[in-house]
Amino acid sequence: YYHYLTKWMHALDRVAWVTGEACYHQWAVELARAAHAGFVHVPPGEEKKRLYWKVSIDLSRPLMPAMGQHDPLDGLITYQQLQAGIGRFGKDGGERDLGGEIAEMVAMCERMSWKAVDPLGIGGLLTDACRLAQLAVLDDLPESERLARLLNDSVESLGNWAHTDPLSEPLPNRLAFRELGLSIGLDAVRKTRDLIARHPDNFPNHEGLETKLADLAQCLPWREKIEEFWLRASSQESAGWLAHREINSVMLATALAPDSFLMLENEALPAGGTK
Repeated sequence: YYHYLTKWMHALDRVAWVTGEACYHQWAVELARAAHAGFVHVPPGEEKKRLYWKVSIDLSRPLMPAMGQHDPLDGLITYQQLQAGIGRFGKDGGERDLGGEIAEMVAMCERMSWKAVDPLGIGGLLTDACRLAQLAVLDDLPESERLARLLNDSVESLGNWAHTDPLSEPLPNRLAFRELGLSIGLDAVRKTRDLIARHPDNFPNHEGLETKLADLAQCLPWREKIEEFWLRASSQESAGWLAHREINSVMLATALAPDSFLMLENEALPAGGTK
């Protein structure tokens, strides 16, 4: 899946920033270029490029030709994140520049809706918004309008999802890794608010962004509710938890200590944050 590879790109980039070792950033950029070449295509009878949802391990053939709704957005922000690191870690200039790949992702993202119907997808939107806000500060990336779109779709998505009171559903109807993805995204809301409050000049539309973030912040208590539920022994002994134990465990650990996942640079941590 394309979005599995973007997670590896992000992880490699974070290791580079934490350790100061450029090789990890180089591997992330190489992975981005290889994945882009393997997943991007022009469907028969169309002109606009799209992403395969899933391809073979050697990237030689598609296994699922449809495009994931958030894959172009995830790819764009991840490439922008890696591009921002080239100034610090890059040594061979244009050979590792991702400008062409970024331009193709921008074109794919045009007129797309990011509205999500499940907590994992909503959490992904909120973490993407957090990364985009950091890039606006760390790399002067002019993405305030895209950030506004992300937050608008997040507010609507979260409102629609919460309408049925899903956190009151019985245990067999709940999936831990999806709810924990939302928990991580809600922590991202807090970080994004802090960042914009400290750097309003980087966001020409900061007042509108702050209004949307205030709407999202009303849901912050859900984070503790989700994590408390999935920390219970009874929840972790359920069939649903055990069926997805590996991803559930990773998502719970990330939800409990999200900073290293959410923050692009150690120096970008908000006041009072932990490294």
